[in-house]
Amino acid sequence: MKKTLFFSTILCIAFFGFRAPEPPPVDNFCTQLNKMLDAAKEGFEPVKGTATTRMITGTEKNFFVSNVKFVDGRECYINDVQSYPECECVLETDTRITEKLSASYDAYKKQIKECIGEEWIITEKDSTNDFYLKDTKYKKLVVKNKIERKMKFHLYIYSSMIEKKRVVELKFEGLGKK
Repeated sequence: MKKTLFFSTILCIAFFGFRAPEPPPVDNFCTQLNKMLDAAKEGFEPVKGTATTRMITGTEKNFFVSNVKFVDGRECYINDVQSYPECECVLETDTRITEKLSASYDAYKKQIKECIGEEWIITEKDSTNDFYLKDTKYKKLVVKNKIERKMKFHLYIYSSMIEKKRVVELKFEGLGKK
């Protein structure tokens, strides 16, 4: 009896422990994505929360925590560069590029495609079509606005120096002060 219970528990842990996490529901993701895209038009001012710092390559840099989140427990950070505002949101992490991380990237890529309209152009880069990604499993989805030429965002799967892990990251580029 104890052996059966033990093996059943191990099988459950193995099955559920290695499943890719479910990204947020599409409606919620689209709402958050649209909030961030609207805020990007104004240099992210509408979604700037508290000021903070982050250590990047040994140097402390100033950021703001965004009021918009895509994943519970994970903050989005807005830089304090008015001429070139950006917002970075880590969606998933792992120690290496695993099936879980790749599945997360693919799920977010699918959601992005479901959320955006015809005014956006999507290009995916990987080792087959981007010199800088050659010999890696890294990918990036580049999404550019046809109308507002400076508006774009990226979905990456890469090695983050900040997180010191492999990540799936959503990065928005906003419009700077004119």
